[in-house]
Amino acid sequence: MPRNSDVSIPARAWTQLTSNDVTAIRVTNISGGVTFLLKATVGASAPTDRDGAIPLAPGATTATDLTLAQLFPGTAGANRVYAYAQDVSSASVSHA
Repeated sequence: MPRNSDVSIPARAWTQLTSNDVTAIRVTNISGGVTFLLKATVGASAPTDRDGAIPLAPGATTATDLTLAQLFPGTAGANRVYAYAQDVSSASVSHA
């Protein structure tokens, strides 16, 4: 199922940003002042660590022309994306 919506990210909990398996995603940090981490996984199991996570600063957007394989080359078969923040934050998410 495609997603084009804002997603709330609670404090200190991995939150899935994808609503199904995807090959590409656009994420924008729409939080006022909170940087959060992005991490790809294979399947719908939440990450258990922060290894390889990408920080996304407030107002920043992931590259829109890269696939998950290009954004997370160390995660073979990546098809889900999660976010983690120290404080409550929000992301604008779009994927097919």
